[in-house]
Amino acid sequence: MKPKKIYKKFAYWLTPDEEAKLREELSAQGIKLRSAKGIVCGGLDEINKISSVAPHIWDETCARKGAWYRASGKNGLYLIISSFELPGWEEKQASVISRSDFKPPRLATTDEKEAMVEDKEIASLIPKEWLTVDEVEKRIYLRWARRLGSDVENYDFLYLTHTANHANFIKPRFFVKEDERIVPYSLDHSAHLCSCCLELFQVLGKDFKKKFVSPCSGASIFARLEPDRYLLVESP
Repeated sequence: MKPKKIYKKFAYWLTPDEEAKLREELSAQGIKLRSAKGIVCGGLDEINKISSVAPHIWDETCARKGAWYRASGKNGLYLIISSFELPGWEEKQASVISRSDFKPPRLATTDEKEAMVEDKEIASLIPKEWLTVDEVEKRIYLRWARRLGSDVENYDFLYLTHTANHANFIKPRFFVKEDERIVPYSLDHSAHLCSCCLELFQVLGKDFKKKFVSPCSGASIFARLEPDRYLLVESP
């Protein structure tokens, strides 16, 4: 039996000038820095060695979800997703992402999700753009959920789950403990999740040294990540 290929990605946040400098460095080594088009998560695909996500990409396919990026301290920065470490850029590294065998102790109930999104602290942090979902996007997420094996027919359930899941990486209620440290985890199946990029690349949850993040439906489809196979996200 062939051993499973090790999956590992390194994420960096760079200014426009730094991104241009890195592009030149890589070019001199014969390495092409691929520019992402349309979606943020494409660089997570194993076939993509290194890619650069320009700020405007967060305004495209995932524009509503990009509101979290635009509301963060990373707004205006380039995201580099690499399959190898970048010597000399250690201070810009945000996370190391690898496959894990993590199994959640339990998933969240609807009542628990509702309590999370009704939390006043969480409600004050939700970007206004996140709150409004058009009918086309609702149909897309329901279709993606069914594609990943869910029988959900109500978008309100997905919206609640998407919001509660992000809230759990801001103010964790679902977590495990390692050496007395809180390690939050995704609280539902991949079919019911959205924009895992926010947690993978430290837009949300950056205060936690470790997180277990399940691929969202979009990342499962567009970056070919295995649904429900949690990823370990570690801060350098």
